[in-house]
Amino acid sequence: MDSAEPVTEHVLELGRSSSQLEEAFTDSYILFNETTRKYMEAYRQLEEQFEYLNIKLEETNRELRKSLEEKDRVSNYLNNILESMSGGVLVVDLEGNITLFNQAAEGITGLPQQEVLGHPYAQVIGLDAGRELSVLHTLESYQSLTNREKNLQLDNGRTIPLGFSTALVRDAENNVLGAVEVFNDLTEVKRLEAQVQRMHTLAALGEMAATVAHEIRNPLGGIAGFATLLERDLAADDPRRRLARKITEGVARLNRIVSSLLSYTRPLTLNTRPVNMVEVVEEAAAFFEIDLERRPENIALQRDYPDLPVDCAIDPEQFQQVILNLLHNATHAMSPGGGTIAVGVASDRDNPAQIQLTIRDQGMGMSLEVQQKLFTPFFTTKEDGTGLGLVTSKKIIEAHGGLIQVESQPGQGTCFTISIPHNS
Repeated sequence: MDSAEPVTEHVLELGRSSSQLEEAFTDSYILFNETTRKYMEAYRQLEEQFEYLNIKLEETNRELRKSLEEKDRVSNYLNNILESMSGGVLVVDLEGNITLFNQAAEGITGLPQQEVLGHPYAQVIGLDAGRELSVLHTLESYQSLTNREKNLQLDNGRTIPLGFSTALVRDAENNVLGAVEVFNDLTEVKRLEAQVQRMHTLAALGEMAATVAHEIRNPLGGIAGFATLLERDLAADDPRRRLARKITEGVARLNRIVSSLLSYTRPLTLNTRPVNMVEVVEEAAAFFEIDLERRPENIALQRDYPDLPVDCAIDPEQFQQVILNLLHNATHAMSPGGGTIAVGVASDRDNPAQIQLTIRDQGMGMSLEVQQKLFTPFFTTKEDGTGLGLVTSKKIIEAHGGLIQVESQPGQGTCFTISIPHNS
């Protein structure tokens, strides 16, 4: 009995150990399963979270693409507006370098965009008008300039008047990014202002001249009458007879001036009717050629007419007066050796609704100073001129709704161009 007890105890001990191992294994298995379940749950949640984040990322990408497309659309829209503006626009950054230069700015300044962008404003545009009349003044002082004027000196020596305004460029947080200058070419405006001023001056001069002319005409008649009587009473070989004739000739010249002046100041009445401009010009040219035959200069008249009629509504008599005046002026401008006077009629290539009549000579030409005074009353370069022929011609042309322009250079002749509507 004694030897069996240890065996039994050993068996019992083994049974207890096996049971404990079994329980431990069971617990481990349960723990493993629980851990696995938790990992699976966490993995599933991660998958859900990942899918959610993917969806959100896709939505964000769509919104971003949409935002970028909208930004590009707005940017293109603003760029199109800038490029379509008739006024020049330039923008400088904080260092004064040009970052934007639209198409109108190129046209006004004659500077190509690629030679301007990234370069200093002071170097490209210049500060001839002073720093205080530039976008740099606004950049430095934070003070905008509104409706100011300055002159821009171009590389070719030409100066153009500019009207401009400046302002700061800010971002959404009100931080200053640079400054903008918007400008326009005032050349045409200045020309019109000068023309209006000249018209006011001429109107005042015309009123005064008409009054003076009426007062002069009666004494002139008396002087001419007495000079004629004096000449008649003097012997044919009396040297004083020549002096009396000079008085008569001087009075006649004064009377022509007075008559021209009264004609200029008198309101113009047109008797317009449909005509073929070529026929009107040719009739005046034929009269002019008769006068050329009596002149010693060797002057030829060249014609350039279209094959088809050029119809318009004008007063042919007064328009022929204009043509003859321009032809005679061309004759006086020619050298003693003569030359060619070209007369042309055509439709305006740039504006088919306009008819262009050109009279071009090979004469001495005119300086810019003379051209600027050409249509001023009493200004003349001829010794016996009244200075009213071109002024009266301009008045007749403008009464037809037309325009007269002159192109000339000393030594290279002169070209007068008359433009009138087809249906004046």
